[in-house]
Amino acid sequence: MKKISLSVAVVFTMITVTKAQNSAEKIIAGNQGLHIGGYGQIDFNLPTRDGTIYKNGTLDVHRFITFIGYKFNEKASFVSEIEFEHVTEVYIEQAFLDYKIKDNLSVSAGLMLIPMGIQNLYHEPPTYNGVERTNVDKYIVPTTWRELGISLSGRSIDNSLNYQFMVVNGFNGYDDGGKFSGKSGLRGGSQKEQNPTLLFLI
Repeated sequence: MKKISLSVAVVFTMITVTKAQNSAEKIIAGNQGLHIGGYGQIDFNLPTRDGTIYKNGTLDVHRFITFIGYKFNEKASFVSEIEFEHVTEVYIEQAFLDYKIKDNLSVSAGLMLIPMGIQNLYHEPPTYNGVERTNVDKYIVPTTWRELGISLSGRSIDNSLNYQFMVVNGFNGYDDGGKFSGKSGLRGGSQKEQNPTLLFLI
């Protein structure tokens, strides 16, 4: 007996009316050649209660990000983003190829950010309000949420209307126990680029 197990791919569409660009969009829209950039975030937290300090403060190198991209020609670009968190953790946040089919239509494949929530796409300071990301984007929406997949995206000529259609890894809701909880929201099921649940058993 053959058994085929296949996770259901998550398909997203998103329409935004914006002129903002994140670093990946800037690389794709930029000049031909090598693009290097990045940013860092160091947090100092000093707990107080009723205006009185009751614990020692903590200093954390929360994240250090490096963007490396290459625009081969007017049609093809490569985008990557490497993230170091809390000095001890290293992640590949993005790594994808983008190919422009025509001026307002392109296809991308690789590890990409999911267009869910404003901060997931535009999480670079100072494009959001506050020192740290909001609790919704920190604990419920898995910012920064990225998955392996393929994307078809388009934009109006003046870049004021964008749309995106993606087929990516599905959520992993169970792995020797439930992955979702009220405390972690959707974050627990995000696979990032690790161990996709696309599985065939014969």
